[in-house]
Amino acid sequence: MISRPSRPATFRARFQAALSRPALGGAVLALALAMPISAAASSVVQDWIPSELVFPDDIEVVTDRAIGSSIRMFAITTEADLNALFGDWMDSLSSTDYSVSLNTEDRLGQSIEFSGPGIFNAKIIAAPVTDEGRSIIEFDATLN
Repeated sequence: MISRPSRPATFRARFQAALSRPALGGAVLALALAMPISAAASSVVQDWIPSELVFPDDIEVVTDRAIGSSIRMFAITTEADLNALFGDWMDSLSSTDYSVSLNTEDRLGQSIEFSGPGIFNAKIIAAPVTDEGRSIIEFDATLN
């Protein structure tokens, strides 16, 4: 019986295999580490986030998680004015099919809570400013 060499089936296995090749591994790793996770906002936000929310051009994604089929967590940093940004988001969501409430008394900072098409409930929280002067905005949602 002739045995065939096994092929890595998963992306992780293929990536690790590529790193183990000296000529290619260093280039792949350098590219992966040098590439910032910032781009046109529409291409980096999770697909559940309402299209009515317009993101600043300078966002950087710091968290992007899906837990099971319905829990989503997403966080970005930006230098944008949070009061103006949250005001725009509140107006955009309120003018569509979303039920929205703004909470400026939240102990975590300013927040918007909303629900609507495909979203059981979601919360956008303005977290404290980072050492670099960028604001962190966190999105948490339970999808229908």
